Amino acid sequence: MITRIHMQDQIHNRIEEFMDEKSIYDWDEIFQNATTLTLIMLFISLGLSW
Repeated sequence: MITRIHMQDQIHNRIEEFMDEKSIYDWDEIFQNATTLTLIMLFISLGLSW
């Protein structure tokens, strides 16, 4: 069973990782989000026009 302290340590470590990132933009993540949004819009427009 995961203890509360262990979970707090994991959260704290994750926050530190976010704060220590040097690059403001992660191009892979931006491209993935743009592709996902484009596919969602495509399927919605196809569904509405059907």
